[in-house]
Amino acid sequence: MLTPHWLKIAVTALIALEVGLLSTQAQRHGVEPQVTTGSPAGLIKKIEPEYPIGFVTHGAKGRGVFRLTINAKSGLVDEVKIVKSTGYSDLNKLAVKALLQWQFTPGTPTVEVPVEFDIRGGNRILH
Repeated sequence: MLTPHWLKIAVTALIALEVGLLSTQAQRHGVEPQVTTGSPAGLIKKIEPEYPIGFVTHGAKGRGVFRLTINAKSGLVDEVKIVKSTGYSDLNKLAVKALLQWQFTPGTPTVEVPVEFDIRGGNRILH
């Protein structure tokens, strides 16, 4: 009988194996994930969104536009609104998570930032 501790270890190992296999599959086909974000005036600190390999191997890509409301005193991002979706709610969430960590010079007005999740290279395999 597996104890809860060993069950957690087994599940973690399976997830790690799956991620490793997806990464290997993407590399074998020459796939290179890329995230491109705009750099508006006044930007001090920029964090790029994550682009997990699982999204890449399933072909999730898209371009969105996000409106950042910036705190006039601190320059921190108070709010992010989706102006144009990337087409995938999970990619939108990854973009918002990163954009909330950006910092601007105090007094920077609201800005709109394009974010593109793209997949370069690769061979298409038809089944």
